[in-house]
Amino acid sequence: MSLIQIPTKVMLEGKGALTLRPNDYVTQGGEGAIYRKDKHIIKLYLDPTKMVKDGMSEKVRLLAKSFAHPSIVAPKGVVHDEHGMPLGYYMPYVSGVAYPKLFTNDGRAEVGFTDESARQLAFSMRAVITEAHHQGALLVDGNELNWLADITNPKLPVPYAIDVDSWQIGRFKAAVIMPSIRDWHSATITSTTDWFAWGIVTFLLFTGIHPYKGTLAGYKPGELERRMRDNASIFNPGVRLNKTVRDLSCIPAPLLDWYQATFAQGLRTIPPSPLELGKGPSVAGRILRMVTSGTGGLVYEKIFEANSAIVSIWPCGLMRTKHGDLFDYEHKRQVGVTTAAQMAAVKSGQGWLMAEQIGSEWQFRYLSGNGQSVPLSTLLNVETVFRSDNRLFAVTDCELVELAIQQFGKPILIPQRRWSIMGNATSWYRGVGIADLLGSIHLILPSGTDGITQVKVPELSGVRVIGAVGHGRYVEVMTVTQNGNYEALQFMFTHDLKSYRLTTETRDDAEQNLVILPKGVVAQITKDGELSILVPQTGEQKLVTDTDIATTMRLGHQGDRVIYRHENTVWSLRMR
Repeated sequence: MSLIQIPTKVMLEGKGALTLRPNDYVTQGGEGAIYRKDKHIIKLYLDPTKMVKDGMSEKVRLLAKSFAHPSIVAPKGVVHDEHGMPLGYYMPYVSGVAYPKLFTNDGRAEVGFTDESARQLAFSMRAVITEAHHQGALLVDGNELNWLADITNPKLPVPYAIDVDSWQIGRFKAAVIMPSIRDWHSATITSTTDWFAWGIVTFLLFTGIHPYKGTLAGYKPGELERRMRDNASIFNPGVRLNKTVRDLSCIPAPLLDWYQATFAQGLRTIPPSPLELGKGPSVAGRILRMVTSGTGGLVYEKIFEANSAIVSIWPCGLMRTKHGDLFDYEHKRQVGVTTAAQMAAVKSGQGWLMAEQIGSEWQFRYLSGNGQSVPLSTLLNVETVFRSDNRLFAVTDCELVELAIQQFGKPILIPQRRWSIMGNATSWYRGVGIADLLGSIHLILPSGTDGITQVKVPELSGVRVIGAVGHGRYVEVMTVTQNGNYEALQFMFTHDLKSYRLTTETRDDAEQNLVILPKGVVAQITKDGELSILVPQTGEQKLVTDTDIATTMRLGHQGDRVIYRHENTVWSLRMR
């Protein structure tokens, strides 16, 4: 059937009738469109006859009968039209964080995901695969995009296996598999190929890098399949890694032994429990970092030193530590604390407007420069918040609402401006939204001091987006290709935001360590020893080499000054 343009009644097997509306749309792929309605996700085939030809009604019922595991998001029944014609199927709606966010250091810090979180999540994923095999099914394509993580409690994250309709079970075979998690040493799909894929994804959770990436002499960037076939893994003594890659000591010793045997020696066995402890292997000491050289052309100035690691810093002059302490780093003083899982802050008068996620709810407060905290109320049903430089927005299911503070004896939170959105079909990132408007992909860009601009970007159609950073006339979108490679798409817009130049760059990991200054200049670190400076308006680009530059320096800005956080300090950075 075509995309739903008017309210349409469908029948959910075992549930009854339900009306789908255009605003329930989430996205579409090659076969069908996805809708979210209440606690259900519904997939409707664009060509319903394909569902009949593929026998999907039988497969859906087999999956529904086979799996009751809470982490396996299996189809629950067929969806019919009012005449009994099968249109698709439905499954439970679950919310969670996409795994690539948990691969990055910034993403982990933002949600409080730790090495212990990774161990617990890998342990629960192992139980999911064991259950699938017990029921005679194979995941086949268990790549990082086919998992979500509920991190409401970061100490005990819950995995969700999605795309279960593509699993191999009974007479239903599966052949599609992302090359980056494929076992190129196996000619057939088996339980051990599932465990190999589990190993790839969990290794990424622990370290932030694919086990067959990093710089290695004799291999070009992007030659992933060749390195996998050659067992030329991260355990090769010649591999060089950026400092942003987390140390292998974060991996339990028995599991690290299994990773080495699997990725470097070609052994295929069931992995040990990620919670199992033991004596550390000797290989860990052989992992080497990038050798950097440069001119020393940068000046570093320490701005502030906190009492613990800094996990977030905002252009408004506020920063947060690992322990939840809030500091005004410009005036070198503590102004408050937070227990929020996630938060955002913008400058307002002599203080800050803060949005904090407490449990599953977003709460707001005004924090004055002297540390006084005033709770703020709103009638909005806030699903998430979105910040662009010093503008803060609340996102509902159908609106983007810019928030502001007015002082009436005490601070009052007011909705300042509103824009209609398709909430289910829009994802929000750092300074930019990406909306699937019935198959047409648009960037949502805050523009000027009070505007919002939507720009159609056909290059993102059919692309899996895992992150984005944008401000003004520059947007970088991080994607995963069909081969499993990470690609950064860099959009440089004209002054009127109506056209753009596009460049593409292949990356080793999903990290996006860049800052876009108000004057439009972009500073970025993707490799140790190198700072890239880009002026999008002219296309002028300069590469500054310096031995002190490291990928662990997380870039930010205060006005047009580049700053960075490293461990528990904030520094400014400028050219000599």
